Amino acid sequence: MDALIGPALPAVRLLHLLALLSGLGIEAFRLLSHRLLAGTPEGRELLCGFAACSRLLVILALASGAVWFWLQGNAMLGRPLGSIEAGAVVAGTRFGEALLLRAGLLLLAVLLLRGKESMRAAGLILLAAAALLQGQLGHGAAVDLWTAVALGLHVLAAGLWLGALPPLLAVCLRRPVQVPAIARRFTPLGFGCVVVLAATSVLQVQTLVGGLPALLGTDYGKLALAKLAIFGGLLLLALANRFRFVPSAETGGSVRSLALSIATETGLGLAIVAVAAALASEPPAIHVPPAWPFALRPVPAFWEDAYLRDGLRRLLSPVVIAIALFALAMAVRRLRWPAFLAGAVSLAFVQLPPWRPYVVAAVPTSFQPSPTGYGARSIANGRDLFQSGCASCHGGDARGRGALAIAQSVWPPDLSAPLIAGRPGGELFWSIRHGIGAMPPAAGLDDAAIWSLVDFIRLRAGARIFSPDEMRWSGAARMPGFVARCADGAIVAPGNGRPLRIWTGRDEHGASARVQVDGLGERCAIEDAEPLAAALAELAGGSVPPAQILVDANGWLRRAFGTDDDASQDSVASELALIRERPLDGAARHH
Repeated sequence: MDALIGPALPAVRLLHLLALLSGLGIEAFRLLSHRLLAGTPEGRELLCGFAACSRLLVILALASGAVWFWLQGNAMLGRPLGSIEAGAVVAGTRFGEALLLRAGLLLLAVLLLRGKESMRAAGLILLAAAALLQGQLGHGAAVDLWTAVALGLHVLAAGLWLGALPPLLAVCLRRPVQVPAIARRFTPLGFGCVVVLAATSVLQVQTLVGGLPALLGTDYGKLALAKLAIFGGLLLLALANRFRFVPSAETGGSVRSLALSIATETGLGLAIVAVAAALASEPPAIHVPPAWPFALRPVPAFWEDAYLRDGLRRLLSPVVIAIALFALAMAVRRLRWPAFLAGAVSLAFVQLPPWRPYVVAAVPTSFQPSPTGYGARSIANGRDLFQSGCASCHGGDARGRGALAIAQSVWPPDLSAPLIAGRPGGELFWSIRHGIGAMPPAAGLDDAAIWSLVDFIRLRAGARIFSPDEMRWSGAARMPGFVARCADGAIVAPGNGRPLRIWTGRDEHGASARVQVDGLGERCAIEDAEPLAAALAELAGGSVPPAQILVDANGWLRRAFGTDDDASQDSVASELALIRERPLDGAARHH
């Protein structure tokens, strides 16, 4: 690929987005303020300038969109800029179709913006439609329809709000006497844009970032945080304009402070668009392993611990009461001082719990999920690696009783214990990769091999909590991953939202495994039956896998049957009914 394409793509994308948003916002502002400004020669001059500026910006958006189209095609082909196949390649993609459609809308908008007011209004509608197409050009298009729609609405609202700031600044400088009336007319639109921006931002963060680790530990998340911070600054300036500077101008005060605020707001708007363009160049945080940046991390699901929950209540309850009393003091004048005093007394009852139980030591990979999917093949590889490199100290069953254990200054830990299994997989990965205590770093193993070792350790923990007498698991033990392709084309995997019934056996060809969704319909053959049967045998504490296994909707092992005779129709039906009613929530178990 041409070396110029890499830096050129984000620059052209930024130019295109700036031109589109600015043209949209200026034209919308011109339409809203037309009646107020058309009555004076200077006002008409401003309107003419706005009209020319919006038309030129739309032309710039059209031209930069064409360059973006060409650069994207060459980038997809990995060829120099002169490749003639680039256009055809992009045109055949969803992205290319959306960009070509936007180009058509912009071209029609340019023609309409040369006409009368009714035609210009139609051109504005076309510009809004072009902005909505951003949902088909960004990361949202690769997720789902609602995210794409949210992204389009986000860009539309940004254009109507931020694009209107430069002409509003021009009015402040050229026609300050008309600023209050124009600001009052613009306020409902600005408020609606802020609401849309806030709502769509939350949806995009949830969908494209996912959670706090990804927000803090990926480049995409950090850019999203920067964008949110700039948006907060924009919101504060907008509030200052609405409640301070505009009322001051209405009562005859100077508009200098308002103009300065709008100029600052415009600069922040440019910055937020630049950050948005940079976000489009980064892969979404949900697709990138997060690197946790702190030495400590919060204890997951601490609300389930009675001691920790009680500590938070002692901290938060007086604070909530104090806030309510302070709000009452501000709302009711005659209760101001009694309410303030009562709030201060409430704060005196705040009990700060010790912070240490709420956080634990962390490593950069603490929140990184396993890329193996805890698959049966990965577990088999991990078992082989463990027996060849780890069993001499930790023992073949991972309980820390290997032949060399007695020679160690510190006895090796029981890797099958619930305490070890309850640790996030990323921390187990870090310990194996870099070593811990007397255990040396894993030399000569790549990341995939280490994740296989983590999978095997988790399997041993699941075997530890299996009760042979009841043929149940006393805690959360995850079903090894597998794939089954049914005759009707359906693909079945554990954790697909429905309980599974699994049969295992052995014939002249080796191990066999079949799965049935929710005990109904077709029995589908499972791929990689041999490693899956070996994993299930180890999970059940024997050399022969159980004849049948029931798995809940979240992918957790629930019940096993040693033989087909044990799995009577009534017993299986009752177990499935229980599993449907009460699936395990394994989110807080880290297993």
